[in-house]
Amino acid sequence: MRSIKERTQNLIHHFKLSTSGQIHGKDSYHLDYEGGVCRQDELSKLIRDTVIFFALSSKELESLDSDSLAKLQKRAWGRISDRKSSMKGDYGELLLFLILEVYYPAKKFVTKARLRSSKGDEIKGYDCAHFSIEDDGEICLWLGEAKFHQSFSSAITKATESINKHLTIKSIKDELSILEGNIDIQGEEAEKLEDFLNSGKSIDKIKFKIPILLTYDSSVVQSNSSICEKFSDELTEELNSHYLNIEGKKFTNPENFELHFILLPLKQVKEIKDFLEIIEKTHK
Repeated sequence: MRSIKERTQNLIHHFKLSTSGQIHGKDSYHLDYEGGVCRQDELSKLIRDTVIFFALSSKELESLDSDSLAKLQKRAWGRISDRKSSMKGDYGELLLFLILEVYYPAKKFVTKARLRSSKGDEIKGYDCAHFSIEDDGEICLWLGEAKFHQSFSSAITKATESINKHLTIKSIKDELSILEGNIDIQGEEAEKLEDFLNSGKSIDKIKFKIPILLTYDSSVVQSNSSICEKFSDELTEELNSHYLNIEGKKFTNPENFELHFILLPLKQVKEIKDFLEIIEKTHK
């Protein structure tokens, strides 16, 4: 995973943006350029190489030295949904996993791809199951959504529907009841997390962060050839417009649920999905 993190940091850059409003978490990222071209092809390859860390458990990953990489890739890709790329969310979940692992203090504790009831289904509930240990020693659960869309309007509309649907007490309890029996990390943190999930603590007293990844086809990314002042000015205007859109949505999150939006403008989402679909077919 070390090389994956280094490649990610050299490809996906944080974009500082001064925003205000009611939404607490607002982070924006963009891809690097090379030779006048957005390095979207490199992102496709990075997502491809991340699949084993996303879809395999920590115990399975320990066998990296003894099992062939090809065998592990086949097993990992075998857990990706068989639905058409335009209809499934796995690729967005892969990208959210990658960003959380590299840029946030959040660690995966359940490999949700293993919980799929059938290869034709989407992963039920939230799109990720991560956790962090806060400065005060308390555990914070990161249960996120990923909308890997071409249209920002479509991405935020679907995200709003999903978030509000999943933020009910019943939905959260159902989610945690599944997750607590499928922890696949090891060591002291695993024991602490397991004790926490089995403590019977009120949902109202648990700290949650809801990372929400939204991608879209960006005219700014398409019309520029480098990260220059023009690029920064245009991207600032584009992102501010999208954040105003987000602020106009109505979210039903309680105070202990912190929404954290992650915007990633891309050149063309369909190109990434088409590439990954081809790779997926070669490993199944």
